[in-house]
Parts: sequence; structure tokens; C-alpha cells
Amino acid sequence: MNYKRSHAMNRTVFVAFFSAIVVVLPYAKDTPPYGENLFLLGFPGLVTNAASTVGGGLYDAGPYSININPALTAPLQRVSADLGASIMAGESEAGFAFLAGALFPSRWGVWTGSAQGVFLEAPLSPPGNTFSGRFGWSRDVADNLYVGASIFGGATSKYGDGFAAGLDLGFVYRLGNLFFLKDTRFSAALTNIGKTYDNDYYDNFPGFLTVKGGFAAVLFENDNFAAGFSADAALPTFQNILLNFGLELGIVKMLTVSFGWDMNARELADGLDPHGPFVGVAFKWTVSTGGSDIMKKRGWEKTDLNVSTLFQQLGSKTNLFSAGLSAEFGSIDKTPPVINMGDAES
Repeated sequence: MNYKRSHAMNRTVFVAFFSAIVVVLPYAKDTPPYGENLFLLGFPGLVTNAASTVGGGLYDAGPYSININPALTAPLQRVSADLGASIMAGESEAGFAFLAGALFPSRWGVWTGSAQGVFLEAPLSPPGNTFSGRFGWSRDVADNLYVGASIFGGATSKYGDGFAAGLDLGFVYRLGNLFFLKDTRFSAALTNIGKTYDNDYYDNFPGFLTVKGGFAAVLFENDNFAAGFSADAALPTFQNILLNFGLELGIVKMLTVSFGWDMNARELADGLDPHGPFVGVAFKWTVSTGGSDIMKKRGWEKTDLNVSTLFQQLGSKTNLFSAGLSAEFGSIDKTPPVINMGDAES
């Protein structure tokens, strides 16, 4: 009897929740086309991971990740840096974006900072220039549970002055193997808790109080190949539905090819062209950087570099090109310590 009551209650809550979304959707605030993608511009990984709050099909994270879910950086153990740029090319105008970030692990958690600039001309939307900065913290509170929080602030200009300031929260849970799936993960994040951007043409971009959730897993993995998928959903201001799907293929642990697709329900309802699928390629290799005493002192004799690229068609008239470089300094010591207790004395 109790089970039936619980089941009926869960079903009632589920129906009421999505009914409320359907009711408020027609009254959504005037968020511009591509406005929900604003924080995804400037670095390829923000898109090639399918905007995944759970790190994509083959878990990947870096300083850029706090734009999506601040908990993603928790398992990272090396100082790292990101630098990327994006170009949005329309029929008559082009826009530019950049992202730069750095990450510092410590005994108290992982600290991350990033700066992002987006400069778009009409008719690309949202028109105007925005510049934002983020500072985040994350930590593995258990072997399989990561938590994180970040603050952000920024300003917009050219088509009216405005500012943004707020807080992001998130977690990632690694479930492990599930049936034939490996490294299964799920996540949730509550982002844009605060004031988002507005200008003379639009307001509320990206959507205030966005609830996100994701699931990902590795389909197969061996020494030479790996494949994983991710699926995410987001509810900006509970007035829109965003879906993201991604597939990643890893080859000899050096080359990663990413495919995916995203959907913005509000834009489709307004008659805008759907986004096309994206494709991304990343190449990773190790270089020797131990020539100076400073690098040797910090244990940075080797550095992993990752060059990534992205292409996506945003509707029928706008194309997104992006390229980025990531660096992880030093190497992870995977050799356990050897403890010699000596000969026992009688």
C-alpha cells in the first residue's frame, strides 16, 4: 500500500512539474537567439563535450569546465592552463570570442579561474560585447563524488551597458560499471544563480537559474580504442528546454574525435533554424619542459599538450569555428611507494 501511494505521488509530481514548464514556456523572457550558448563560446571543449555537466563520453575537464559545471575539475591533479578562440561567421557579420583559464590543485581542493570575452555584431545575437570572469573551487568529497562551486561576474556594452553576477553549484557522481557500460556517471548543476546579462535589445541571457542534469558512460575501452556517450538536459529559468547529445571516440590515447547535436526548444518554437551537428578533433602529446631549474623544481619535466578544433553550423546562416590549446604540467606518479620495514629484531 505504501509503495502504491509513493508511486502515485511521484507520478503526480512528475506530471505537475512538466505541466508547469509547458504553461510558462510561451511567457518566457526575451532571450536572444544563441543567447543560451554565450558561455560556450571561446574554447572547443565547451561544445565538443556536448556542453556536458558530466564531462562528456570520455571524461575530460580543464579550466574551461567551470563554465558548465564547477565540480568537473575535482579529480584533476596537475596545474593546467587553457587558451582558445572562436569565430561565428554570419551572412554579413562575424563575431569573435576567447577564453583563457588556469587551474591549481591543492590539499584543500582544486582552484580554477577563467576569463572570457565575446564580441558580436548585429545581426548575430546576442548583439554587443560581453566580458566575464569566473573563480571556482571543487573537491572530491569521496572517491566517486565530486562537488564544486564558482562565482562569476561580467559586463556588456555597445548595445546598452549591463552587468552579470552570480553563483554556480554542481556535483558529479561516478557510479562505476553498470551492465555493459563502464565509468557510468551522472551529474546535476544549478547555474546562473544571480543576475544574467541584458542590453537594449534582449534580457536574461544566458537564462537565469538554469537547472542542468547529465548522464555519460564508456561503451568500450581497450589499449587502442575507446568510445563513450553523454546526454544532458537543461531548463533555463524553467522556461525553455535544452538537450545535448555527444559521442566521443578515442584512438591510441592521443586522438579524440567528437560528434554531437544540441536542441533549443524555445528557438525552434520561434521558427529559428535548428543547430546542425558538431564535429571536433583533438590531438594530445607529451613534450619535455624540464630544461630550466624552475620547471625541474616544480616537477614539470614533462607537459601534456592538447590541440583541439571544432566546427558547428548554428542554423542555416551562421557557422562556428573554434580552436584551443591546453597544457597540463608535470606528470601523475602512478607508482606506489615502497616501504622497507627492515629486518625484525629479536
